Amino acid sequence: MAKIKKMNVLMVVSGITFFMSTSLGQSTQYQPDKRGKFIIENQLNKCPEVNENAITIKLTSIVEWVRLNNQVMNPPIGFDAAISFSGNLCNEVRRNEAFGRQSKIYYSLRYYYIENGVSKTTTDWAAHGTEILINNPTRFISTQFDETGVQTNDPPHLKQPLKMALENLKRYYAISPIIKEIAPGVRLYAPKPGTWFSGTIIVFNPNQPDIWIPVTVKEIMEARLAYYNIKQEIDSINYEKTKAQWAKMNFKPAAGKSMQPMLYDVIKNEYEKFTVEELNSPAFLSSDEQFGVSMVNTRGVGRLVVRFNPACWDRSLPVTAIQFISMEYRPATALELEEFKQRNGGLTDYVGLFFNNMPVEKMGELIK
Repeated sequence: MAKIKKMNVLMVVSGITFFMSTSLGQSTQYQPDKRGKFIIENQLNKCPEVNENAITIKLTSIVEWVRLNNQVMNPPIGFDAAISFSGNLCNEVRRNEAFGRQSKIYYSLRYYYIENGVSKTTTDWAAHGTEILINNPTRFISTQFDETGVQTNDPPHLKQPLKMALENLKRYYAISPIIKEIAPGVRLYAPKPGTWFSGTIIVFNPNQPDIWIPVTVKEIMEARLAYYNIKQEIDSINYEKTKAQWAKMNFKPAAGKSMQPMLYDVIKNEYEKFTVEELNSPAFLSSDEQFGVSMVNTRGVGRLVVRFNPACWDRSLPVTAIQFISMEYRPATALELEEFKQRNGGLTDYVGLFFNNMPVEKMGELIK
């Protein structure tokens, strides 16, 4: 639900931008021929254990590569290219999945306009932009299996088992399909549900093992059953407590209707219907109702279920090394560029042009 909510917010923001741009266009004049400048802001959170300067140098080299290879950025015309580096370098890596320190490069393309005779530059949400993630290959292309964690009123003896079962479950992901292998170490993934861009470019070292390990139906179903078995036991105990409270208030549930959750039983029943061959086949996740509550199938419908492969990291390199680059990818057609301009009072879609001019086939050069 959180991702759906986020998407709605983006849509609302887009609507506000559209309204503001349209109304501004009636009293303002854009400056598409004005030469812009590069502005780099370093907002990395410092950490005594991590060489911030080494990471800054590497992020700067990526920005410089983009500037030299993307015509829209060399030089920026009609906007300032405000680029910020961010990331908490002291964040501990998650389990054994991550190795390199994560950071982000954000491009804010701040277009120029004249309002009431005064030259101005857009800032904050009114400017359009995009981001590049460093050493975070999972965010744009995968959805992690996750469920409710330990609650305050849970039985004490079941809190640790639930925590461990949930940690095991969170090792699994449903990933977007690969659209195209653009070049060695440059891959285009389809967008994951809830995102609004066309796809995601992942740049990596092609000589390292793949990011993902496919998972069988047996493996993911048993991980889910292990969690739901404990969760159902907790819910049953809490339900009995609730019934005791109802009894004190002289309230009784309707006869023959139990309000006690039985999700484990439902998923276990679905698990038992898989044949031995199916249990040993790659698992796919789909919300199609024909696949029941578990949503797992062996027909290739939906997204592949995987585990992150820790071997994809080259651990002979320092944690400051850039081993993965993730970039949302939303190039615009000529028609889309023209429609954007018409909707926004003559404003150019600089972000669309940014993607159109990104030589993605050469991005493997960024991984050294």
